[in-house]
Amino acid sequence: MAINTLFHSVLTQRAAIQLMSVTCILLFLVTVFSIKLQTPESLPNSQLTVLTDTEQQYKINTLPDANSQQWKAVDDFELGLPMSDTPHWVSFTIPNLRSNEHWLLELNNGLIDHISVWFIEEGELLDHYQTGDTLPFSYRSMPYETFLFSIPKFDQNLRVVMRLSSDGTLQVPINLWAESAFLVFNGEHSILIGLFFGILFAMGISNLFFFVISRQPVFLLYAGYVFSFALLLAAMQGIGYKYIWSDSPWMQKNSVSIWANATVFYAIVFTNILLDIKSVSPRLHKILNALAILFALSLIAGLFIPKSWFLEPFLFALCGISLFIYAVGIWCWYKQVHLARFYTLAWTSLLVSSLIACLDHLNVLTLSISSNYLLMLGVIIETFLLALMLALSVNHQRRQLYRAQREALRKERDMRAVQDEVLEQQNNAQEELEYSVQERTLELEIALRELSEINRELEEKNTLDALTGIRNRRYFDKKYLAEVRRSRRERTELVVAMIDIDHFKRVNDEHGHLVGDECIKFVAERLKKALKRPSDDVCRYGGEEFSVILPSTDIKGAQDLLEQLRLDIQDTPVYSAGVVVNLTVSIGLASAIMDPQQSEDVLIGFADQLLYQAKNNGRNCIVAQQLPTSE
Repeated sequence: MAINTLFHSVLTQRAAIQLMSVTCILLFLVTVFSIKLQTPESLPNSQLTVLTDTEQQYKINTLPDANSQQWKAVDDFELGLPMSDTPHWVSFTIPNLRSNEHWLLELNNGLIDHISVWFIEEGELLDHYQTGDTLPFSYRSMPYETFLFSIPKFDQNLRVVMRLSSDGTLQVPINLWAESAFLVFNGEHSILIGLFFGILFAMGISNLFFFVISRQPVFLLYAGYVFSFALLLAAMQGIGYKYIWSDSPWMQKNSVSIWANATVFYAIVFTNILLDIKSVSPRLHKILNALAILFALSLIAGLFIPKSWFLEPFLFALCGISLFIYAVGIWCWYKQVHLARFYTLAWTSLLVSSLIACLDHLNVLTLSISSNYLLMLGVIIETFLLALMLALSVNHQRRQLYRAQREALRKERDMRAVQDEVLEQQNNAQEELEYSVQERTLELEIALRELSEINRELEEKNTLDALTGIRNRRYFDKKYLAEVRRSRRERTELVVAMIDIDHFKRVNDEHGHLVGDECIKFVAERLKKALKRPSDDVCRYGGEEFSVILPSTDIKGAQDLLEQLRLDIQDTPVYSAGVVVNLTVSIGLASAIMDPQQSEDVLIGFADQLLYQAKNNGRNCIVAQQLPTSE
């Protein structure tokens, strides 16, 4: 009992945390759509050119002339270079800038291994920077997630020359910022990043807490998935290098590989356990286990294989496994697996954003915004939906556990009853002098029990109407008397309704008694279907007249219920023996809290009077009234 209470407390706290997470997510979405992020300045009169240094033969003073055909022009400043470790020289010109501003040059990619930047005016070197994520974070000219360089003051056009090399992709949007605009952008961007990682951190910590309390591995796997995904995005955006492993270039070099493989590993195992794939398809369960092992090995292999060899196959594999897991969710949905529908919806947002991000890094797509923002939005929606689904799963397991405990308790009671019976038989066997009498007595008790059961069955059959299968007048009289006494005792409101088929004699005269019987059965079925509570009863009172007993019901609720029934009968014709019969009913409905001084028959008599009043009012209507109190 204490464990159940504790677990229920955990679920209550989980619901509160989920509610708080929903609030944070809504705050994040409102912030995304309300903040108008500052945009960098454009360079309309500048041309970006690229020189691929395949043989690594050039230095800054041996580069070909800027007008040489060896330099290849690029359409815009969203630079996307092939995936290789070959150095690339980039050159462009910055025209005269506003002198009242301090200007910054940004390379919007925090994962470039080697960067050298020269600022040259009329052949004279004004400034030079050398950085990259192979150096500790403290070596950067400005402590920012991406690479920022201060543009020196110049009089004429300023030529910028950069040498870039990296083992992975060189997606390098080149931005020119006025310092005031960049400070505004950085503040708004920091709000989004703080909200995003705050939500993920809260999700991860809460699920670790639930794992410690409940010892269910699905919570630990989900926490691992959330933390791995958060660290992956932190690595991709340069935040991890800035705040977590700033003194470890080795970790920065391998962070994307480590956390991406860890994220996929946790996602596969989490899917396998949460959707209970093993019970649905043992073969698919083995495939998922093999894929999880494969990505665990990929995590280790990524530490030793050059990134230029490893990254492109991994990105294609990541696209493939995302589609495969999504297909598993759809397949489980088709197989009607519990929670598969929620799981598929959760993966939809993440799959779309992940595929777009992968295609962006593979240079298949060119986006106007950073794919990291799409990933953030997809991750936060998917994280919330998975957390909601996890809560539903735990609640489902709790209900199953409760049912299992209840079944075990029932079996235990049955076993104890059997043990008591055996013990009683043993005691009886020891009393030899009374054995014969006890045996005959037992036989007589069995016979009486069987006779009682037969009588009970006969009594049950005697309370059923042979034509309609509902209760008959005999049952109604007993039920009515019992409910009247309970109303007196408990001071609860009792409703009795008398229902009569309008112009039923005409139906018998025009179409015959067989059609009339079908009409009676039709009305009985509609009445029985309309009553939902076990305590409510409908009986055939006699001929075409029915009676309804509604204990603990106010007159307004009873009137609404029977009005729906009246409209249903009115709008539904009866088809029988090739003819169509349109029926209506008149209803008299009486309600009262029975008084001990009142006669037991007063309520049914009053309902009967209201029925005749309904017929006098033109039929096909309800007359409902509270029983007048006796003075």
